[in-house]
Amino acid sequence: MKPNDLAEGLSEILSRSPILPDKSLIVDIIANPKAGGFSRIHHSKRRFQELKEIVRQAQVLPLRKKPVNLKMYLTERCGHAAAIVQRILDRSPSNGKDSCHLIITAGGDGTSLETAERITLLPESEKDRFGLVRLPFGTGNDGSEGRDLIVALTRFLKPAMFQRRPALKITPSDEGGALPRYSFNIASIGLDAYVADMTNRLKRNFPGDSYKFWVNMGTLFYDSIYNVADMYLKAWEGDRLVHESTMPRLLVAMGATGNRQYGSNKRILPDERNCVTIAQTSFFRKLILKGPIEHGHHDNISELTHFNADKLLIDYTERIPLQCDGETELLAKCDFPLVMERLPNAYNVVMPA
Repeated sequence: MKPNDLAEGLSEILSRSPILPDKSLIVDIIANPKAGGFSRIHHSKRRFQELKEIVRQAQVLPLRKKPVNLKMYLTERCGHAAAIVQRILDRSPSNGKDSCHLIITAGGDGTSLETAERITLLPESEKDRFGLVRLPFGTGNDGSEGRDLIVALTRFLKPAMFQRRPALKITPSDEGGALPRYSFNIASIGLDAYVADMTNRLKRNFPGDSYKFWVNMGTLFYDSIYNVADMYLKAWEGDRLVHESTMPRLLVAMGATGNRQYGSNKRILPDERNCVTIAQTSFFRKLILKGPIEHGHHDNISELTHFNADKLLIDYTERIPLQCDGETELLAKCDFPLVMERLPNAYNVVMPA
């Protein structure tokens, strides 16, 4: 499937969609033509068949009375989606009364992250003009509205509405001078961020999903690349302190909510609790625990701590990788103490009414 095929299919679906029937729809699609759903034959064929099925279902619906104005933009580099979305937001004619503006991403987690971040940074008075739908065109799709187009696009065949969703804000220490980052699925530091980084590096030259391979490699080599030292962690749920400890840790992860996954469906947050930490342990113990943790079988693992929190304060004296929705960077000592906090109503997603 090519991006133009997606644009044609969405135009047909939305021309008959019953969502927001009393409003004109302004629709902008931000597509990454190098994403797996376009560039890898197996994924592309599957997405195309799913799109054709939703088009077929839409064609039995009556035409909308209100018009749909649809445009597509193709990203060319890292950060391009953010620039495109910012121009769209600045120039949107939507006034929140007579029209609604849908922004649809068709790429991987990076495209979704850049787009959602731009919407989250809008003034509160502007946010309800825009609704986001993230289509699963990457290899992981942990942050999309469904893992296939049947799930993601069926919302356009029935009445739907804008609903607010939470996000995470990650703020490094002022001493380092770095700007805040945002996450819309899971943010974490440590072993899993290293795995995400190595997966991204390999993907640039050999497209595909190598996350499982790097989980195995990370288990073997992480300790030889990054020094696992004492890490101070303090956590609050509202104003209530729920956790405070200092110990060597392999990772700390925080989700916008619980019941979340990343790394192509690895259930790192398998229940309603949105935070998990894993303490340093022996090499052989890591080999034993790797499989159960990947599959969300966290019960009776003494090294693992689960809890709910709205804010984390982390202090550390070593360099360590950070990942936000699969996008990674290296934190230095000057970036600590680091704060992760939950923003409860950060942006709108188009959801079934």
